Amino acid sequence: MAVSPNSGTRISDWLEDLASPESSVAEAAAEALLAHGDAAVSELQASLDADEERLRLRVISLLSLLSRPGTAGPLISLLHDPSPRIRSRAAGALARISSPAVTAALTRLLQRERQSQVRLTAVRALIRLVITGHEEALRPLLDRMSDPGETARVRGAAMDVFAWVTGEDNAEPVRAMLKRLAEDPDAAVSSKARRLLESPVKPRLEPWALEQLLDDLGSRKMATWRRAVTLLVRAGGNIIEPLVQAMLARAKSLEYARRAALVLKELSPRQLSRLGPYLDVLEEPIALETLVDVVQESGSRQLTARLATLIERLACGPESNGPGPLDKVRQLAHLALARDGSRMATEDLRRLLEDPRYPLRTALVEAVAEIGTRTELPALVRAYLRSRGIARLGIREATHAVARREKIRRSDRVIASLEPIERQAAIEILGLPRRGKYPVSLRRPRVDSASHPLLP
Repeated sequence: MAVSPNSGTRISDWLEDLASPESSVAEAAAEALLAHGDAAVSELQASLDADEERLRLRVISLLSLLSRPGTAGPLISLLHDPSPRIRSRAAGALARISSPAVTAALTRLLQRERQSQVRLTAVRALIRLVITGHEEALRPLLDRMSDPGETARVRGAAMDVFAWVTGEDNAEPVRAMLKRLAEDPDAAVSSKARRLLESPVKPRLEPWALEQLLDDLGSRKMATWRRAVTLLVRAGGNIIEPLVQAMLARAKSLEYARRAALVLKELSPRQLSRLGPYLDVLEEPIALETLVDVVQESGSRQLTARLATLIERLACGPESNGPGPLDKVRQLAHLALARDGSRMATEDLRRLLEDPRYPLRTALVEAVAEIGTRTELPALVRAYLRSRGIARLGIREATHAVARREKIRRSDRVIASLEPIERQAAIEILGLPRRGKYPVSLRRPRVDSASHPLLP
């Protein structure tokens, strides 16, 4: 961001206010310093050597929120500070700094630190690093929980990492570790291990960790975004609103939406009920298409029923005058309803079939094949007449499906009631009426006859 000539003076003033005993003054200064971002980092780092502990504690928190890799070194140096409060605050702040040196520094802190509260903070920082993809932080946590000389509180806190250990390959090692801990002489440790064996704790993401995983979901590295998918699924229904907002922030990214769909499709119908309000208001095509796809596979009757409301909303909006950016979403919603066996929006389905302005997508044709009746047959025939290529073949198959389900014969009244050109098309699709068991036109030629023209 652009820095004004007197910004250095202003940052100095805000740092002075940051040390104020009045919380309102300190909070205003903190907000101003965060707004200046990189411009404030160097002066914040210089303030780590201040005499006043209250200022140093607040500066550490601000550097943590800014999360700049260059701040790792100064924060690591504070792990040797005489003040336990400074060491603890610095350990917690390092969880948000992406640097290879952080895990090693926290591991060394655990080995030498005498204050259990500082060790507890370091353990929680390592767990946060595991959550955000730093798997090297798992080893010191396993060592800490296995150390009989450690306090039960710290060992128990280290066990919280098991909720975030991903991958099927880790399932058996985790159970084996918990079984060993279930036999631990410390009653508190063994009790927690047994509880985790019987009913694993549902992990909860802190806001900053959730934000990190949502960013990782858009990573170019497959291992990174797949791990984000796994961890977001484990966090449960609470991630739905932030995930939808992340999709909207990347409204043009089809790849991000597909990865978000992988997360949503792993959630239960009860958890997915939070998607309902978004179906009523979203206008972004990619995000809305993704939600319709998720609803279709969710098995939730409640959500599927809301697709009829979505179709009505789209049909009465800009899409009423012809196809627009949400036309594909509208036709996909028809298919989702049809696969659920619902005919709640058949009036709009027939309209799309009849109106030549709307392209007949595969989804709509499949929907008619699923739930179409003799009522939709005339519209299908007219759609067949105006279609070409693959679309025509799809409509042909849908017409056959409806005819079989409704037991419509070639001489049926619904066929006879069509206009001549439409009746001719229907006969072309279904075939000529049969007059006997073997119609003359379908009899096989007797190729063994001496009079057959193909024989010499």
